[in-house]
Amino acid sequence: MPNLEDGVFYGSAIVLLDLVGWRLMGLGASGLRLFVRALLFVTLTYIFFRSNINPLAPAPANPDKFRHVLTLGIELFWWFQAAQLSTILLDRLILPKSWHRERLFQDVLGALVHLAAAVAAIAYVLDWPLRGVLVTSGALAIILGLAIQSTLNDVFSGVVLNATQPFRLGDSVAIDDVEGQVVESNWRATSLINGQGNIVVVPNSVAAKAKIVNNSEPARMHGITVTLELTPEVRPARVVEALERAAASARDVLENPKPVVNVRRAGTDSIEYEITCYVDALSKKSGTKNTLFDLAFRHLASLEIDMRSLSVSRDGRERLSHRQRLLRGIEMFHTLDDAEFAKIEAALTRHEFDAGETIYTSFRDDDPTGVGKTALHILDSGVASVTLPQNGHQVEVRRMAPGDAIGQSGIVSGMQLHATVRAVTHVVIYCLDKSDLTPIIKARPEVGHQMCRALSDHQAIEDVFMTPAELQPATGDGIFAWLREGMQRLHDLVQ
Repeated sequence: MPNLEDGVFYGSAIVLLDLVGWRLMGLGASGLRLFVRALLFVTLTYIFFRSNINPLAPAPANPDKFRHVLTLGIELFWWFQAAQLSTILLDRLILPKSWHRERLFQDVLGALVHLAAAVAAIAYVLDWPLRGVLVTSGALAIILGLAIQSTLNDVFSGVVLNATQPFRLGDSVAIDDVEGQVVESNWRATSLINGQGNIVVVPNSVAAKAKIVNNSEPARMHGITVTLELTPEVRPARVVEALERAAASARDVLENPKPVVNVRRAGTDSIEYEITCYVDALSKKSGTKNTLFDLAFRHLASLEIDMRSLSVSRDGRERLSHRQRLLRGIEMFHTLDDAEFAKIEAALTRHEFDAGETIYTSFRDDDPTGVGKTALHILDSGVASVTLPQNGHQVEVRRMAPGDAIGQSGIVSGMQLHATVRAVTHVVIYCLDKSDLTPIIKARPEVGHQMCRALSDHQAIEDVFMTPAELQPATGDGIFAWLREGMQRLHDLVQ
């Protein structure tokens, strides 16, 4: 049966194995590290039992001072191992899973367990008077508390933040004037990564007193606010109607809650309007906000409302008419000269549709506009919805706002879209028949080629998506060649 010296020898070997194994095994092998440490702890406990070494009592006197000190060290290490294993087990069995990503509670729990193990080791192994230790430690605690008062403030503030959980790791938050994504929350501070990609460290004591805005909650509804200042010369009701249509034109804006347009402030120089709406994902906020500014400009322009205050005077340049502005906004017409623009403008026909009426469809023989299904439809005012049939249902693929057009490929090459366009609000449409474009293309064939090139580069992908599968061309140069051949057939061009 092993004697005391044998127990000291084997115990020392176990301590060395634990220290070496803990250093050699990486952080990624946490399960293996836990298993090895638990196995070594059980082995050390068994050696103590067989060698009559009791960590709950002082080591017996030994003439060999070195072995006596070594025995005390092994017993103290046993308490340290017990504290380590107890911390891990309590963390996994008691702390909620949502707290495992937060270091604060794990650190506090570990500190309490190790403090209890240290007190027990002092009382049992070293046999020091516990009352004297507590008095001394109390005095030291007061001195240390005064010295690290600000740090303790951060610690207790961190406890409050982690208990109330105003934010979690990964949330996008604003803490006073600091905004970013939470990447770490520990016992001292909360770390955010801001829009510039920099880490911003906010002390917990500051965060606990600050106004915290969690942009990630609720998860499926995130608000967007767009503010505009416009001239007070325009009746506010017209502006509100235009901005409501702008919100209705954005596909990512939720219909419920309904977008709201308010007049925030009215002055002698300008009136301030605010659009408040919601999206279902935080990642959509920035893009949708930019889109709303563009849509607001287009809907206001359709009502001839300038985005300016009275302090900004009008320039002396001649203003374009509605039709001129609409035509010049279509990319494939950019190569036309003023005379050709005038011819096309004169050929435009105006049509009005109420909400819910069909503007264009390829699924019935009659044409609501009377200009043919290969005509160009330009939205002058209002909001329209473009849908495609999928699995027996109509699925919306696009929202049209003032200045948008559909049918560019149709009027150039005769391609018939496999889509339906319906009015969401009261809509004004200008239509251009292919026969009005034929004289221009025949007179200047290079203009027709440039239109085909513009469509193949920018617009044809969307139009091809709306074309029946059996008529779809190949991509790249195949689209340009396909459009050019269709243009030659449609406009009776000599090849």
